[in-house]
Amino acid sequence: MRTGIRWAGLAVMILALVGILSLPAGPVEAAAKIVIKIGTAVAPDHPENIGARKIKELVEKRAGDRVEVQVFTDNQIGDQRTMVENLRNGTQEITWVTVGFFGSYEPILNVIESGYLFRDSWHSYKVFDGPMGNEIRALVEKHGVKLLGYYEAGLRHITNTVRPIRTPADLKGLKIRTPQAKYHLNTLKYMGANPVAMSFGELYTAMQQKVVDGQENPFSNIYKAKFYEVNKYLSLTGHLHLTHMVMYSAKLWDKLPADLQKIVREAVIESQETQRKAVRDDDENLLKELKAKGMQVNEADREAFRKAVLPLRDEAVKEFGPKAKEWIERIEATK
Repeated sequence: MRTGIRWAGLAVMILALVGILSLPAGPVEAAAKIVIKIGTAVAPDHPENIGARKIKELVEKRAGDRVEVQVFTDNQIGDQRTMVENLRNGTQEITWVTVGFFGSYEPILNVIESGYLFRDSWHSYKVFDGPMGNEIRALVEKHGVKLLGYYEAGLRHITNTVRPIRTPADLKGLKIRTPQAKYHLNTLKYMGANPVAMSFGELYTAMQQKVVDGQENPFSNIYKAKFYEVNKYLSLTGHLHLTHMVMYSAKLWDKLPADLQKIVREAVIESQETQRKAVRDDDENLLKELKAKGMQVNEADREAFRKAVLPLRDEAVKEFGPKAKEWIERIEATK
């Protein structure tokens, strides 16, 4: 009799255990929140990070508790080269670099950073938001990233510690830092400088220690990186207008559910105007701030510099053939 009772009790315990195991998954087994890391090389209040925070706002609002977007500024997770490799390796979701910077992966993209190729911000928007932007996307996406949109990097001017720059002769002998992009560097060479490729994060100290005499950047970078503390002269050369490519890791993109891909893609596109307007606002407001910080500002003979860099376009056609010629002509013809 007792044996029958023991077996009956054991059967009840087994049924109870089966019931517990078959219950719906509770909160502990809920899907883990997706974390999207955005990394930038610039200060928190820079227009790039205004764009980054807009992406964060839009994605988190539309995805709810499923996604957390984290923004890392000031090279916190590596310099630009490191962050591009993070994307390609699948260890970081989003960063951006200029089109020419990516020329080390797809060489013809260097042509985009030939001096005096873009007239102004509106000219660049027309080019990159149109068919050429799609052509560039197809080239870039061969290298482990998804190109989701284009941010404005801005119109660049020269600062230095030695003298005002008005003509190409004034640049002779000056060591001017540039990003690690071939045609960007060559633009400064044709303008008369001795260009030195260096990461942005090293630049302030390099100028402070006189490793280089100066640099070239938009007003937003000059002001927010406090280059006015180590450079006296600001010369309005306006020699390059650059554009950032907002990229997502292809490996991590493929792991996103389709609805989240749509949310992220749309957030990047919508954030473009916020970011671009922040750059335009800086261009209007920061020049007087830089003067107030003690920088001596002068106009430059842009036509003289433009003529000085024209041989770089011939160099591009010689290196890359008809495609480079076509791109240059299409950009110049865009109204």
